[in-house]
Amino acid sequence: MKTSVIVSTYNSPESLRKCLLSLRVQTRQPDEIIIADDGSGDETRRVVESFQADNPHTKHVWHEDRGWTIPVILHQALTKVT
Repeated sequence: MKTSVIVSTYNSPESLRKCLLSLRVQTRQPDEIIIADDGSGDETRRVVESFQADNPHTKHVWHEDRGWTIPVILHQALTKVT
């Protein structure tokens, strides 16, 4: 059985970092992690890139900040599940 985890985020890099670190210590590691980013800035991007360096099964799905459009980015993230 394959496990995919989708994590949504918007300009909360420290919370995202903690969430991603918590995924590393799970008994059963997810096969892939997809970060659904609703238009965060560079600090969040740096957190994602740092995590991806050690976790190549992590995808970052981002779109421009156009207000609260989390349903749109979550849908885009779902299309990336393999």
